Amino acid sequence: MQINPLPSDILRQEFPATKNAIYMDVANQGLISKATLASIEPHLDNRLQGRNDEEAMLKHVERTRARFAQLVGANKDEIAITKNASEGINIIANAMDWRPGDNVILCPKIEHANNILPWLQIRTRHGVELRLVEPDNGSIPTEAIVKAMDSRTRIVALATVTMVPGFRTVVAPIAEACKRLGAFLLADGTQSVGILHTDVVRLGLDGLAVSTVKGLMGLYGSGFLYCRQEWADRLNPAYLARFSVDLGSAPESAPIFDSVKLHDGARRFDIGHYNFPGMLAAYVSMGQLLEVGTQEIERSVTSLAKRLASGLLDLGLPVCGGSPGSHTGSIIAIGDVDGLNDSRALDQRIQSLHAHLQSNQVVVSTRRGMLRFSLHLYNTADEVDHVVDLAKLWLK
Repeated sequence: MQINPLPSDILRQEFPATKNAIYMDVANQGLISKATLASIEPHLDNRLQGRNDEEAMLKHVERTRARFAQLVGANKDEIAITKNASEGINIIANAMDWRPGDNVILCPKIEHANNILPWLQIRTRHGVELRLVEPDNGSIPTEAIVKAMDSRTRIVALATVTMVPGFRTVVAPIAEACKRLGAFLLADGTQSVGILHTDVVRLGLDGLAVSTVKGLMGLYGSGFLYCRQEWADRLNPAYLARFSVDLGSAPESAPIFDSVKLHDGARRFDIGHYNFPGMLAAYVSMGQLLEVGTQEIERSVTSLAKRLASGLLDLGLPVCGGSPGSHTGSIIAIGDVDGLNDSRALDQRIQSLHAHLQSNQVVVSTRRGMLRFSLHLYNTADEVDHVVDLAKLWLK
Protein backbone atom coordinates (compact mmCIF):
# COMPACT_ATOMS: atom_id res chain seq x y z
CA MET A 1 0.00 0.00 0.00
CA GLN A 2 1.38 3.38 -0.99
CA ILE A 3 1.07 6.06 1.68
CA ASN A 4 1.59 9.65 0.58
CA PRO A 5 3.24 12.36 2.67
CA LEU A 6 1.14 13.88 5.45
CA PRO A 7 -1.65 14.79 5.44
CA SER A 8 -3.26 12.31 3.08
CA ASP A 9 -6.81 11.18 2.40
CA ILE A 10 -5.40 7.76 1.45
CA LEU A 11 -3.70 7.56 4.82
CA ARG A 12 -6.82 8.54 6.76
CA GLN A 13 -8.87 5.94 4.88
CA GLU A 14 -6.70 3.34 6.56
CA PHE A 15 -8.17 4.43 9.92
CA PRO A 16 -11.98 4.23 9.74
CA ALA A 17 -12.37 5.69 13.24
CA THR A 18 -11.34 9.08 11.85
CA LYS A 19 -14.55 9.24 9.80
CA ASN A 20 -16.79 9.40 12.83
CA ALA A 21 -14.71 11.17 15.47
CA ILE A 22 -11.70 13.34 16.08
CA TYR A 23 -9.36 10.89 17.75
CA MET A 24 -6.81 12.59 20.02
CA ASP A 25 -6.21 9.84 22.56
CA VAL A 26 -3.11 8.06 21.28
CA ALA A 27 -1.48 8.36 24.71
CA ASN A 28 -4.21 6.03 25.93
CA GLN A 29 -4.27 3.70 22.92
CA GLY A 30 -3.57 4.26 19.26
CA LEU A 31 -5.92 3.44 16.42
CA ILE A 32 -5.16 0.36 14.35
CA SER A 33 -5.38 0.43 10.58
CA LYS A 34 -7.37 -1.72 8.17
CA ALA A 35 -4.10 -3.26 6.96
CA THR A 36 -3.17 -4.18 10.52
CA LEU A 37 -6.53 -5.87 11.07
CA ALA A 38 -6.19 -7.80 7.83
CA SER A 39 -2.70 -9.01 8.79
CA ILE A 40 -4.03 -10.93 11.79
CA GLU A 41 -6.93 -12.73 10.13
CA PRO A 42 -5.01 -15.48 8.25
CA HIS A 43 -3.27 -16.61 11.44
CA LEU A 44 -6.53 -16.66 13.37
CA ASP A 45 -8.17 -18.58 10.55
CA ASN A 46 -5.38 -21.16 10.73
CA ARG A 47 -6.07 -21.53 14.44
CA LEU A 48 -9.78 -21.85 13.76
CA GLN A 49 -9.17 -24.58 11.18
CA GLY A 50 -6.57 -26.41 13.28
CA ARG A 51 -3.66 -25.62 10.96
CA ASN A 52 -0.33 -25.21 12.73
CA ASP A 53 1.66 -22.28 11.32
CA GLU A 54 4.17 -22.07 14.19
CA GLU A 55 7.29 -22.36 12.05
CA ALA A 56 6.14 -19.56 9.77
CA MET A 57 5.14 -17.45 12.76
CA LEU A 58 8.56 -17.87 14.40
CA LYS A 59 10.18 -16.59 11.22
CA HIS A 60 7.76 -13.68 11.27
CA VAL A 61 8.72 -12.86 14.86
CA GLU A 62 12.30 -12.44 13.67
CA ARG A 63 11.19 -10.13 10.87
CA THR A 64 9.26 -8.10 13.44
CA ARG A 65 12.29 -8.04 15.75
CA ALA A 66 14.35 -6.62 12.90
CA ARG A 67 11.67 -3.99 12.20
CA PHE A 68 11.60 -2.94 15.88
CA ALA A 69 15.35 -2.47 15.59
CA GLN A 70 15.07 -0.50 12.36
CA LEU A 71 12.49 1.81 13.90
CA VAL A 72 14.79 2.91 16.74
CA GLY A 73 18.19 2.64 15.08
CA ALA A 74 19.31 -0.53 16.87
CA ASN A 75 20.71 -3.92 15.89
CA LYS A 76 18.15 -6.74 15.86
CA ASP A 77 20.18 -8.69 18.44
CA GLU A 78 19.65 -5.75 20.80
CA ILE A 79 15.88 -6.32 20.77
CA ALA A 80 13.95 -8.57 23.15
CA ILE A 81 10.29 -9.35 22.52
CA THR A 82 8.09 -8.45 25.49
CA LYS A 83 4.44 -8.13 26.46
CA ASN A 84 4.65 -4.39 27.17
CA ALA A 85 6.88 -1.62 28.47
CA SER A 86 6.30 -2.70 32.06
CA GLU A 87 7.83 -6.09 31.37
CA GLY A 88 10.84 -4.46 29.70
CA ILE A 89 11.46 -2.22 32.71
CA ASN A 90 11.15 -5.17 35.09
CA ILE A 91 13.53 -7.26 32.97
CA ILE A 92 16.32 -4.71 33.36
CA ALA A 93 15.52 -4.01 37.03
CA ASN A 94 15.87 -7.68 37.90
CA ALA A 95 18.88 -8.45 35.70
CA MET A 96 21.27 -6.14 37.58
CA ASP A 97 23.75 -7.47 40.14
CA TRP A 98 22.53 -5.20 42.92
CA ARG A 99 24.55 -4.44 46.02
CA PRO A 100 23.53 -2.54 49.16
CA GLY A 101 24.39 1.12 48.71
CA ASP A 102 23.62 1.19 45.00
CA ASN A 103 21.12 3.83 43.94
CA VAL A 104 18.46 4.39 41.31
CA ILE A 105 17.32 7.86 40.27
CA LEU A 106 13.84 8.72 39.04
CA CYS A 107 11.17 11.43 39.11
CA PRO A 108 8.07 9.57 40.34
CA LYS A 109 5.58 12.45 40.32
CA ILE A 110 5.42 12.43 36.53
CA GLU A 111 6.21 8.78 35.80
CA HIS A 112 3.72 6.04 35.06
CA ALA A 113 3.24 3.71 38.03
CA ASN A 114 4.93 0.93 36.08
CA ASN A 115 8.18 2.90 36.04
CA ILE A 116 7.97 3.31 39.82
CA LEU A 117 6.79 -0.02 41.20
CA PRO A 118 9.79 -2.08 39.98
CA TRP A 119 12.17 0.27 41.78
CA LEU A 120 10.21 0.12 45.02
CA GLN A 121 10.51 -3.65 44.84
CA ILE A 122 14.24 -3.48 44.09
CA ARG A 123 14.70 -1.21 47.11
CA THR A 124 12.93 -3.72 49.35
CA ARG A 125 14.72 -6.78 48.00
CA HIS A 126 18.26 -5.46 47.63
CA GLY A 127 18.62 -2.47 49.95
CA VAL A 128 18.99 -0.13 46.98
CA GLU A 129 18.60 3.60 47.62
CA LEU A 130 15.98 5.41 45.58
CA ARG A 131 16.95 8.99 44.88
CA LEU A 132 13.74 10.78 44.01
CA VAL A 133 13.91 14.12 42.23
CA GLU A 134 11.13 16.67 41.95
CA PRO A 135 9.73 17.70 38.56
CA ASP A 136 10.66 21.09 37.15
CA ASN A 137 7.37 22.78 36.28
CA GLY A 138 6.02 19.50 34.90
CA SER A 139 9.25 18.35 33.23
CA ILE A 140 11.71 15.66 34.19
CA PRO A 141 14.54 17.76 35.70
CA THR A 142 17.68 17.01 33.72
CA GLU A 143 20.04 19.08 35.87
CA ALA A 144 18.69 17.69 39.14
CA ILE A 145 19.10 14.12 37.90
CA VAL A 146 22.71 14.71 36.88
CA LYS A 147 23.41 16.39 40.20
CA ALA A 148 21.94 13.42 42.10
CA MET A 149 24.19 10.89 40.36
CA ASP A 150 27.40 9.46 41.80
CA SER A 151 29.66 6.43 41.45
CA ARG A 152 27.02 4.17 43.07
CA THR A 153 24.25 5.13 40.64
CA ARG A 154 23.35 1.97 38.74
CA ILE A 155 20.23 3.05 36.85
CA VAL A 156 18.54 6.29 35.85
CA ALA A 157 14.92 5.60 34.89
CA LEU A 158 12.89 8.13 32.93
CA ALA A 159 10.28 8.57 30.22
CA THR A 160 11.30 10.03 26.87
CA VAL A 161 7.89 11.73 26.92
CA THR A 162 5.81 11.72 30.09
CA MET A 163 2.27 10.40 30.04
CA VAL A 164 1.15 13.75 31.44
CA PRO A 165 1.70 16.63 30.94
CA GLY A 166 3.46 15.05 27.97
CA PHE A 167 6.69 17.05 27.77
CA ARG A 168 9.77 15.76 26.01
CA THR A 169 12.68 14.88 28.28
CA VAL A 170 16.08 16.46 27.58
CA VAL A 171 18.09 13.24 27.58
CA ALA A 172 21.57 14.16 26.30
CA PRO A 173 23.14 15.52 29.55
CA ILE A 174 21.80 12.54 31.49
CA ALA A 175 23.18 10.12 28.90
CA GLU A 176 26.59 11.79 29.11
CA ALA A 177 26.61 11.51 32.91
CA CYS A 178 25.53 7.85 32.77
CA LYS A 179 28.33 7.05 30.35
CA ARG A 180 30.86 8.84 32.54
CA LEU A 181 29.75 7.05 35.73
CA GLY A 182 28.97 3.66 34.21
CA ALA A 183 25.24 3.86 34.99
CA PHE A 184 22.46 2.34 32.88
CA LEU A 185 20.07 4.83 31.25
CA LEU A 186 16.67 3.16 30.95
CA ALA A 187 13.82 4.94 29.17
CA ASP A 188 10.13 4.23 28.83
CA GLY A 189 9.49 5.17 25.21
CA THR A 190 5.84 4.18 24.95
CA GLN A 191 4.62 7.78 24.56
CA SER A 192 7.16 8.66 21.89
CA VAL A 193 8.21 5.70 19.73
CA GLY A 194 6.25 5.64 16.48
CA ILE A 195 5.23 9.27 16.88
CA LEU A 196 8.54 11.06 17.42
CA HIS A 197 11.67 10.05 15.55
CA THR A 198 13.75 7.85 17.87
CA ASP A 199 17.41 6.93 17.53
CA VAL A 200 18.70 5.08 20.59
CA VAL A 201 22.33 5.68 19.66
CA ARG A 202 21.89 9.41 19.20
CA LEU A 203 19.92 9.63 22.45
CA GLY A 204 22.59 7.64 24.29
CA LEU A 205 20.12 5.14 25.75
CA ASP A 206 21.21 1.82 27.21
CA GLY A 207 17.66 0.50 27.40
CA LEU A 208 14.31 1.43 25.88
CA ALA A 209 11.04 -0.26 26.86
CA VAL A 210 8.05 0.14 24.53
CA SER A 211 4.49 -1.15 24.22
CA THR A 212 2.98 -1.47 20.76
CA VAL A 213 -0.51 -0.28 21.72
CA LYS A 214 0.05 3.48 21.53
CA GLY A 215 2.34 5.17 19.00
CA LEU A 216 3.10 1.88 17.24
CA MET A 217 -0.61 1.46 16.43
CA GLY A 218 -0.59 -2.20 17.47
CA LEU A 219 -2.24 -4.43 20.05
CA TYR A 220 -2.21 -4.81 23.81
CA GLY A 221 0.05 -7.55 25.10
CA SER A 222 3.04 -6.95 22.83
CA GLY A 223 6.10 -4.75 22.95
CA PHE A 224 9.87 -4.74 22.82
CA LEU A 225 12.92 -3.96 24.90
CA TYR A 226 16.04 -2.46 23.39
CA CYS A 227 19.16 -3.24 25.43
CA ARG A 228 22.54 -2.08 24.17
CA GLN A 229 24.69 -5.08 23.28
CA GLU A 230 27.52 -4.25 25.68
CA TRP A 231 25.06 -4.15 28.56
CA ALA A 232 22.92 -7.10 27.52
CA ASP A 233 25.90 -9.46 27.35
CA ARG A 234 26.74 -8.84 31.01
CA LEU A 235 23.22 -8.88 32.44
CA ASN A 236 21.68 -12.05 33.89
CA PRO A 237 17.96 -12.56 33.23
CA ALA A 238 15.80 -13.26 36.26
CA TYR A 239 13.83 -15.82 34.20
CA LEU A 240 14.80 -18.25 31.48
CA ALA A 241 12.75 -20.01 28.85
CA ARG A 242 13.40 -21.85 25.59
CA PHE A 243 13.91 -18.72 23.52
CA SER A 244 16.31 -17.19 26.08
CA VAL A 245 19.00 -19.78 25.41
CA ASP A 246 21.10 -20.79 22.43
CA LEU A 247 20.68 -24.45 21.53
CA GLY A 248 22.25 -24.05 18.14
CA SER A 249 20.32 -25.92 15.47
CA ALA A 250 18.35 -28.04 17.93
CA PRO A 251 14.57 -27.82 17.63
CA GLU A 252 12.41 -25.97 20.13
CA SER A 253 11.39 -29.27 21.75
CA ALA A 254 14.98 -30.53 22.25
CA PRO A 255 15.78 -31.77 25.78
CA ILE A 256 17.82 -29.52 28.04
CA PHE A 257 20.11 -31.11 30.64
CA ASP A 258 22.40 -29.44 33.14
CA SER A 259 23.88 -26.51 31.24
CA VAL A 260 22.69 -23.82 28.87
CA LYS A 261 24.22 -20.97 26.94
CA LEU A 262 22.42 -17.67 27.07
CA HIS A 263 21.75 -15.98 23.77
CA ASP A 264 24.07 -13.12 22.98
CA GLY A 265 22.48 -9.71 23.28
CA ALA A 266 18.91 -8.92 24.28
CA ARG A 267 17.43 -12.19 23.00
CA ARG A 268 18.35 -13.70 26.39
CA PHE A 269 15.41 -11.72 27.79
CA ASP A 270 12.76 -13.40 25.58
CA ILE A 271 10.40 -15.30 27.88
CA GLY A 272 8.14 -18.14 26.77
CA HIS A 273 6.27 -18.19 23.49
CA TYR A 274 5.33 -15.13 21.49
CA ASN A 275 2.11 -13.22 20.95
CA PHE A 276 1.80 -14.03 17.25
CA PRO A 277 -1.18 -11.73 16.54
CA GLY A 278 0.68 -8.92 18.31
CA MET A 279 3.78 -9.52 16.21
CA LEU A 280 1.79 -9.66 12.97
CA ALA A 281 0.04 -6.42 13.84
CA ALA A 282 3.22 -4.63 14.87
CA TYR A 283 5.06 -5.65 11.70
CA VAL A 284 2.39 -4.14 9.47
CA SER A 285 1.78 -1.01 11.56
CA MET A 286 5.52 -0.30 11.75
CA GLY A 287 5.73 -0.79 8.02
CA GLN A 288 3.16 1.98 7.62
CA LEU A 289 5.10 4.23 10.00
CA LEU A 290 8.37 3.59 8.20
CA GLU A 291 6.82 4.17 4.79
CA VAL A 292 5.59 7.59 5.85
CA GLY A 293 8.86 8.20 7.74
CA THR A 294 9.19 8.86 11.45
CA GLN A 295 10.85 12.23 10.87
CA GLU A 296 7.91 13.29 8.71
CA ILE A 297 5.46 12.01 11.31
CA GLU A 298 7.24 13.97 14.03
CA ARG A 299 7.25 17.12 11.91
CA SER A 300 3.52 16.85 11.27
CA VAL A 301 2.48 15.87 14.78
CA THR A 302 4.55 18.46 16.62
CA SER A 303 3.32 21.16 14.23
CA LEU A 304 -0.28 20.18 14.98
CA ALA A 305 0.37 20.00 18.72
CA LYS A 306 1.86 23.50 18.71
CA ARG A 307 -1.12 24.76 16.71
CA LEU A 308 -3.47 23.21 19.26
CA ALA A 309 -1.56 24.61 22.24
CA SER A 310 -1.50 28.11 20.75
CA GLY A 311 -5.20 28.01 19.94
CA LEU A 312 -6.16 26.89 23.45
CA LEU A 313 -3.84 29.46 25.03
CA ASP A 314 -5.45 32.19 22.97
CA LEU A 315 -8.74 31.23 24.62
CA GLY A 316 -7.17 31.69 28.05
CA LEU A 317 -7.11 27.98 28.89
CA PRO A 318 -4.33 26.73 31.21
CA VAL A 319 -2.12 24.82 28.76
CA CYS A 320 0.68 23.06 30.61
CA GLY A 321 4.06 24.44 29.64
CA GLY A 322 2.58 27.65 28.28
CA SER A 323 3.63 28.65 24.78
CA PRO A 324 4.75 25.71 22.66
CA GLY A 325 8.47 25.16 22.36
CA SER A 326 11.16 22.50 22.52
CA HIS A 327 9.22 20.68 25.23
CA THR A 328 6.28 20.14 22.87
CA GLY A 329 5.86 16.70 21.35
CA SER A 330 2.56 15.05 20.51
CA ILE A 331 0.73 15.63 23.80
CA ILE A 332 -0.98 18.81 24.98
CA ALA A 333 -2.48 18.93 28.47
CA ILE A 334 -4.79 21.43 30.13
CA GLY A 335 -4.69 21.76 33.89
CA ASP A 336 -2.52 22.59 36.87
CA VAL A 337 0.93 20.96 36.96
CA ASP A 338 1.03 21.55 40.72
CA GLY A 339 -1.76 18.99 41.04
CA LEU A 340 0.14 16.15 39.35
CA ASN A 341 0.64 14.25 42.58
CA ASP A 342 -2.80 15.04 43.97
CA SER A 343 -5.40 12.28 44.22
CA ARG A 344 -8.32 14.69 44.43
CA ALA A 345 -11.16 14.54 41.95
CA LEU A 346 -10.87 16.29 38.62
CA ASP A 347 -11.51 20.00 38.59
CA GLN A 348 -15.13 20.59 37.63
CA ARG A 349 -14.17 22.83 34.70
CA ILE A 350 -11.87 20.15 33.31
CA GLN A 351 -14.67 17.62 33.69
CA SER A 352 -17.10 19.95 31.95
CA LEU A 353 -14.80 20.60 29.00
CA HIS A 354 -14.08 16.88 28.68
CA ALA A 355 -17.81 16.10 28.60
CA HIS A 356 -18.41 18.87 26.04
CA LEU A 357 -15.73 17.50 23.72
CA GLN A 358 -16.98 13.95 24.11
CA SER A 359 -20.51 15.01 23.22
CA ASN A 360 -19.06 16.48 20.01
CA GLN A 361 -17.22 13.27 19.03
CA VAL A 362 -13.76 14.34 20.19
CA VAL A 363 -11.95 11.45 21.89
CA VAL A 364 -9.53 12.64 24.59
CA SER A 365 -8.75 11.47 28.12
CA THR A 366 -8.07 12.78 31.61
CA ARG A 367 -5.02 11.88 33.66
CA ARG A 368 -4.02 13.20 37.08
CA GLY A 369 -6.42 16.10 36.99
CA MET A 370 -5.49 17.14 33.45
CA LEU A 371 -7.30 16.97 30.13
CA ARG A 372 -4.90 15.33 27.69
CA PHE A 373 -4.91 15.65 23.90
CA SER A 374 -2.51 13.29 22.10
CA LEU A 375 -1.96 13.22 18.34
CA HIS A 376 -0.64 10.91 15.63
CA LEU A 377 -0.08 10.77 11.89
CA TYR A 378 -3.78 10.64 11.03
CA ASN A 379 -4.69 13.95 12.72
CA THR A 380 -5.13 17.10 10.64
CA ALA A 381 -5.03 20.88 11.01
CA ASP A 382 -8.78 21.01 10.36
CA GLU A 383 -9.36 18.73 13.33
CA VAL A 384 -7.17 20.87 15.55
CA ASP A 385 -9.03 24.03 14.52
CA HIS A 386 -12.37 22.34 15.13
CA VAL A 387 -11.32 21.35 18.66
CA VAL A 388 -10.28 24.93 19.37
CA ASP A 389 -13.64 26.15 18.03
CA LEU A 390 -15.46 23.68 20.30
CA ALA A 391 -13.47 24.91 23.29
CA LYS A 392 -14.38 28.50 22.37
CA LEU A 393 -18.04 27.52 22.20
CA TRP A 394 -17.78 25.86 25.61
CA LEU A 395 -16.36 29.05 27.12
CA LYS A 396 -19.36 31.14 26.06
